[in-house]
Order: sequence, then C-alpha cells, then structure tokens
Amino acid sequence: MITLPCRKCGSSDIAKNGHTKAGTQKYYCKSCGFSGSLTTKDDERAERRELGEKLHLGRVSQRGIARLLGMSRNTILTMLKKK
Repeated sequence: MITLPCRKCGSSDIAKNGHTKAGTQKYYCKSCGFSGSLTTKDDERAERRELGEKLHLGRVSQRGIARLLGMSRNTILTMLKKK
C-alpha cells in the first residue's frame, strides 16, 4: 500500500500507474480519478529562483549565475526582470 496522499483530494487510496517520459513514477487516485505524479518541481524552481536573486544581489554576473544554476542566460534575464 502506498502511503503518499493524493495531490488533489488528499486520499491515500492510490495505485501506481506507469512512468512519465522523464522516468518519474505516476499514480492513479481511486477516489477522485486524478492521474499523475504526486510531487512537483515547484519547490525546486522556487529555490533556484531565490538563489539566483541572492547571487544577483551579491553582484555575481548574469553569465556566472547561469553557469551556477544550469539555466540559460535568457532565463536568468527574464527571472530578474520579473522581480
């Protein structure tokens, strides 16, 4: 039995349902019918964005930030403009 809760309804009545193209395990909720992975990369993206902003405030070049975070320079520019 899987102990992770459903991302949509919070039910623990879920079953494995294959893998994504990236290799992440997919699940199917028997209560609400949701099908997908239970974890998202939103937290990881938020941490990277926050680190990029801190590096920018620390006067690291945009190219240096791009190298450290493994992002393109255009992504760094867009991220900093949104801030």
